[in-house]
Amino acid sequence: MQEQIKRDYEIKRFDLPDMSHREIDDLLNSQLLCRITFNDQPYPYTLPMEYYYFGDTMYFHLTSTGKKMDLLSRDPNVTVEVDWASKDLSDYRSVILKGRLVEVTDSEERNTMNVAMSTAVKDKVGITYLLRVPWSKKGIDYLSASNIPLTLYKLEAKEITGKKAH
Repeated sequence: MQEQIKRDYEIKRFDLPDMSHREIDDLLNSQLLCRITFNDQPYPYTLPMEYYYFGDTMYFHLTSTGKKMDLLSRDPNVTVEVDWASKDLSDYRSVILKGRLVEVTDSEERNTMNVAMSTAVKDKVGITYLLRVPWSKKGIDYLSASNIPLTLYKLEAKEITGKKAH
């Protein structure tokens, strides 16, 4: 049996302020990487992933194989976290989204998002660097340009919360 430590102080809960809808949108639009958590047993399975935020929807390119696809086929419910912190950590923002990942099957939506995603990430280090995609052609669909089979998914968010430290 563990002995109780006597404390001469009370631990108080401190809640960070909520972010406004605009602040949440600004954060999601400004970042490239998120952490996405799939339901697994006995522990959740979390991966860093690139995403694209358009309107109020997050889009992801997923490979067609691997553990995340096995987990997704069993349970499409996920949690996504996006954050930003100043260099000295005096300012911090975090957004948590909970919802379902669904494959984008509408060809018009898929084509629009593929071009938008390729344009959005072309100037950032990320998947475009890994795929070694030539950016000389405007509007290139980097899914077609790569030899990695990718499928477009979107998050149907059921809950979105944001907290900030400053």
